[in-house]
Amino acid sequence: MKHPSLRWLIRLYFWILIILLAIFVKAPYDFMAFNTFLGYLPIEIGFKLRRFNDRRALAFWLGLFFWVIFYPNAPYVTTDLFHLSWLHPHTSVNGILKTTPVIWLIFAMMVVCALSCLILGTLSLEKTAQQLTALTTPHHPGIKNCWIIIFSLVAGVGIYIGRFLRLHSIYLLFTPSWFFRQLLGIWSGQMIEFVLIMAGMQLLTYWLLKLFQWGNQTN
Repeated sequence: MKHPSLRWLIRLYFWILIILLAIFVKAPYDFMAFNTFLGYLPIEIGFKLRRFNDRRALAFWLGLFFWVIFYPNAPYVTTDLFHLSWLHPHTSVNGILKTTPVIWLIFAMMVVCALSCLILGTLSLEKTAQQLTALTTPHHPGIKNCWIIIFSLVAGVGIYIGRFLRLHSIYLLFTPSWFFRQLLGIWSGQMIEFVLIMAGMQLLTYWLLKLFQWGNQTN
């Protein structure tokens, strides 16, 4: 994502997608425009973060802080796919899927949103971990993988908070003490399993993207 035109292409893509969602997707799926916007935020913050390549710069650490807060919104959008059940896509005869075009249009748009946020969010995850490693431990580039795992686990916790406590990242900025009180009461075996599953999804996505990248380099 170093090329400026690529960044602007990604920005344009997301803004067109968000505007189309806001105009054409009606209740009960009207939340998709806002959730996709939240999923796009860490990608944009990641773009801005690249400007600060000095670990002594306060702007870098502030940008990283905001990126960590908002990054969980990117993989979070994948959990919105469960709301496709509201479409009642199966017929009453043998459970065959309906061919109603509006059902498939909503399906396609939600899948596009989920994949866009997950894939581009994962690329932002890699770039942020890479930048953090280069600025703090330049002689140990392998530390990048540790940061990717840590950020994926943190994102898993964030997804759990957003999905089951219905809290957005913005609460951490305006009511941090109340937010952390809520956080203390969520730990359980099922919660930890959920976090590991969500982290695993992000790490698998990262591995697949790297596999694709390695394949291109060898051809």
